[in-house]
Amino acid sequence: MKKNDLLIDSSGFALSVLEKILDAKIEVKGIENIPEDYPRIFVANHFTRTEAMLVPFALYNITNKKVGVIADDKLFNTPIGNLLTKLGALKTSEPFRNNIILGDLLTSQKDWMVFPEGRMVKAKDITKEDDHYCVNINDTCQRVHTGSAYFALNSQLLRKNFFDKKIKNIVKFKRKYFLQNTLDINKNETKIIPINISYSKLRRGKNLLMSMVDKLFSNMGENFKEELEIESNIILHSTMTINILEPIGTNDILLEKYNEELDHSKIINKYRENLTHHFMTNIYEKLTISFEHIFVLILYLFPNDVIEKNHFKRLLYLVIKDIKKSNLFFTEELNGSFLDLISYEKFKLFDEVLNIAIQDDIIIIHHDSYIINKGNLTNNYTHDTIRLKNILKVVLNEVLLIKGVLDISQCYIELKPQILNDLLCRKLKTEELNEFEYDYTKYWHHKGIKDKKIGKPYLLEAKSDICVVAIHGFSSSPKEVEKLAIYLNEHSLNVYAPRLKGHGTVPEDLKNITYKDWYDSVSRAITIATLEYKKIYLLGFSTGGLLALLSAKKKDRGFDGLICINAALNLNDIRVKALIPAVSFWNDLVNAFDANEYAKEYINNIAENPDINYDKHYIDSISQLSDLMEKTKKNLKHIKTPTYIIQSSDDPVVNPSSAYEIYDTIENNNKKIEIIESKSHVIITQNNPNLFENIKNFIIDKY
Repeated sequence: MKKNDLLIDSSGFALSVLEKILDAKIEVKGIENIPEDYPRIFVANHFTRTEAMLVPFALYNITNKKVGVIADDKLFNTPIGNLLTKLGALKTSEPFRNNIILGDLLTSQKDWMVFPEGRMVKAKDITKEDDHYCVNINDTCQRVHTGSAYFALNSQLLRKNFFDKKIKNIVKFKRKYFLQNTLDINKNETKIIPINISYSKLRRGKNLLMSMVDKLFSNMGENFKEELEIESNIILHSTMTINILEPIGTNDILLEKYNEELDHSKIINKYRENLTHHFMTNIYEKLTISFEHIFVLILYLFPNDVIEKNHFKRLLYLVIKDIKKSNLFFTEELNGSFLDLISYEKFKLFDEVLNIAIQDDIIIIHHDSYIINKGNLTNNYTHDTIRLKNILKVVLNEVLLIKGVLDISQCYIELKPQILNDLLCRKLKTEELNEFEYDYTKYWHHKGIKDKKIGKPYLLEAKSDICVVAIHGFSSSPKEVEKLAIYLNEHSLNVYAPRLKGHGTVPEDLKNITYKDWYDSVSRAITIATLEYKKIYLLGFSTGGLLALLSAKKKDRGFDGLICINAALNLNDIRVKALIPAVSFWNDLVNAFDANEYAKEYINNIAENPDINYDKHYIDSISQLSDLMEKTKKNLKHIKTPTYIIQSSDDPVVNPSSAYEIYDTIENNNKKIEIIESKSHVIITQNNPNLFENIKNFIIDKY
């Protein structure tokens, strides 16, 4: 973010802190909705005291125009009083404040921001009642103020009167509205710009800033302590999203009645309520949705008091996916992948909100389910205690006004678990196929692209409740495991063969792919398999063996068996051991001299099965393979799954020490190792009935 001119010649520590907060903790969306060269009045919801300072500060950074606010007189006697003055804020007690604001809107010398709610709405408890909104505070209802609509409409009427030459006394007019020159009056209409201010990761608890203030002030009131705890945690941990919505003009609103109604106060009174309701509807219903909103909404809407853990996570996943496809606003964090949420991985966002729900006795963990205490979830406490005692109710109050989110959530919540699972399974299968189709289409014109059947993922179905997830190797494709898959399927086993991201098309497809992308491909396949079958076996060849071993770390999901064939833990290939570091050094060297045309991107590969495997390896993709090898080594000691380790005795690619290291490091006693007499690496594409039978027997015996 650019240097804010308000900081120039200012020595206040608070200002430098604000700029750092602005850079790291504020996300501004909809900047394109700010109209240039128009008088502007911003209207926003109000949750924290710092918004009166941070939001105008952020807007000034965008528009380079001061944004005035009306602030409590006491704030001007604090360290931030200097900044408020520089921004052009007025004290609540300023006797001419309305006329000053109208003058600024006439000339567009300064923008203004108003909080129509009139005060901080700590519970975010808003009720929609016919043609107005009501702020609920301690069992009393306060209608949203219409002052901002008054300023907008009145400034536009004054503008029209001036340009229509209906002002009888120009000198009095100038004096009343503090105008230096009537030539400064902007001909453009006053625009109202709604802003929705929302927060993700709302937290509470002691922090460094609180400790510092505790030492400076010994007699803090309880309300001040509450505000300090919440707002300091917002500054340290949360992200404030300022969502600037489409502007609303005032000219068209007034045009109809302007000529026929001489009493302009009647015009304003006629339209101020409807105008306020219009822009407050935008503010409330165009909320920027966060993960916390969806989490707590599902708890609230779920019809029962007990929800199975995986069912809850699957509901979250499906709702998030639909929100991302809708025209609703959502935080940047929702743009990420949520596959970990449903694929038995630790998921930080989920665990953070879950811990809050547990601390507040909203959720109790009971075996594989969550017991929901709806009474604790919906407890409003008091205006000045709810943010400390029930922050999730604050989040819930906010999202309950968003019909789009309610409709999406309710749609999935009404589905029975098995129907939901079937739906999710179909969506994941479609997602995988679409990903392959997209990648294939992207590279279809490249020379040497593989036949489409080679890279396409597939499921071979049988009449059993066992599924083998068969994972191919590096620079290969699902075709690589086909012979083994067909054999197992002929012996009544379901086999799912996913495509690792970047494979089965052209080598260039692997250039910018990480091993986490490969792992996600396996995670999706595992999730699909668990949605359809009771018993799951992971079978991986070469790099697929590493991914199978690494997948065994998943929590809340035990696997019935693990089969790794020539798992690429240690490689024989001298190119990986020596040439790749040398090439990386060479590339760094030529890049340092801006001679990128001499950099080497790949090395050629002589594949055992050239119709399946790529004929070259990109340096970056081999580096990812190396990272995967290291990650897998660190995870071996945690594997408790029954494991069958198979290794070629004279494998030209994988050093046989890999098999022994895997066998010796995994700590469960249910493991076996078999060395196959072979000089080949890709033993699963050859006619090897004993190997296939042994694998089948390992699975059937466990069954």
